[in-house]
Amino acid sequence: MKKHYILPFIVAVGVLLPGATPAQQSYLFQQTSINASPNPVGSGARAMGMGGAFIAIADDATAASWNPGGLMQLERPEFSFVFTFQHRRMELDFDFQRGMDGTMEIYREDLNYFSIAYPFMAFNKNMIVSLNYQRLYDFYTELEYDEEINSLSSSGIFTHAKLHDKFRQTGALKAFAPAYAIQITPQFSLGATFNFWTDELGYDNEWESERVTTGAVSAHVNPTTILKQTARIVTRETNKHFRGFNMNFGFLWHVNRVVTIGGVVKTPFTGEVTRKTRITSSVAYDRMSPIPQVPYRHRENVEMHFPMSYGLGVAFRLSDALTVACDVYRTNWSDYWVRSQGRKTSPITGGRRSDARIHDTTQVRIGGEYLWVLEKTIIPLRMGVFYDPEPSTKHNDDFYGISLGTGISIGPAVLDCAYIYRFGRDVRGDILARGQGKPTFDVDEHSLYVSMIYHF
Repeated sequence: MKKHYILPFIVAVGVLLPGATPAQQSYLFQQTSINASPNPVGSGARAMGMGGAFIAIADDATAASWNPGGLMQLERPEFSFVFTFQHRRMELDFDFQRGMDGTMEIYREDLNYFSIAYPFMAFNKNMIVSLNYQRLYDFYTELEYDEEINSLSSSGIFTHAKLHDKFRQTGALKAFAPAYAIQITPQFSLGATFNFWTDELGYDNEWESERVTTGAVSAHVNPTTILKQTARIVTRETNKHFRGFNMNFGFLWHVNRVVTIGGVVKTPFTGEVTRKTRITSSVAYDRMSPIPQVPYRHRENVEMHFPMSYGLGVAFRLSDALTVACDVYRTNWSDYWVRSQGRKTSPITGGRRSDARIHDTTQVRIGGEYLWVLEKTIIPLRMGVFYDPEPSTKHNDDFYGISLGTGISIGPAVLDCAYIYRFGRDVRGDILARGQGKPTFDVDEHSLYVSMIYHF
């Protein structure tokens, strides 16, 4: 649920050491690290138009993601797809360090969801099966900033450093997800979704990043002697062939004509990915030409453990035209970890998992839908608000949002769209893991969801 980068920090003693390996130079040149973990992605224009308060409604094909027990409400065969368009902006807010400034902007458009659903009857029970493609986690991030650092060593050497850092990460995690639901009684249904995380079905399940750090250091050894150095370090990391499996279980209970209750549990799982890292660097002293260093290469299989999450929702059908809903959803982010080179780390902090004080998050989502009935069609009007915190050290980061949505029915087709604005202030301090100070970001996200459902 986070997107992470790093602030480079030239340590004069380290930078001015010739003969260090690229890995050593990278460590010395970049005292802080970028912690890049993914963002969960919501599914469906109708659900997002109601602020994501959809566990107790779940009456379209995206129920396979929100609450598979709701799939029983689909009465006819259908196929559907959802596209998303997103703009995300992050502004660096860090008063501790003079001369630091940076922003991040991302523009994305992607296929969010695709499904085919078929209801049927067997053994005197109503059932349904569906095949779904889900885009579940997003890794797209970008950050570029400049920094100036002055320092005075105990031996009286004054250093001045100018740095420029550019970080870019792309990729996403998707799942092929067959789903099944059965109507136990006319008021109660159960469902399950089977998420196969793989890239063997014609789409990529991978992410990659590149960080380019350049800097110039002047060390004033004495009034007449100045040592100068420039350096450039490029770190490329690819994570390919992600694979794993987990399930979603859900129920939907129509208590009476007014009240519906829904619940969902998404099981934890450990995925595996093949990671390749390559670091190249060059160093120049005074007016000399840059001296390329021996590249550093590393390949390994990495384990990523995604935590359990679960939620409960209630919907009130106040009239034939008006429905309101509320969801509470919890994710056990304290159980989110990566195992690399034999040690477990927290993707949120970048440090050892045993040292990370990560708290679980609880989302609250409230939404409503009003059906404007016209002579030849029905136009829904939707709105939602939500509290959607992100995990962080010591205390969670507060994010809030609002959504608006509408749609139209045209014969067997239903078109929906939704706009979501999500924001946080002074958040994501773990992105830039520094030894001192705590840089934070002001985050603004604008998303547009467009979907179509076609009934046979």
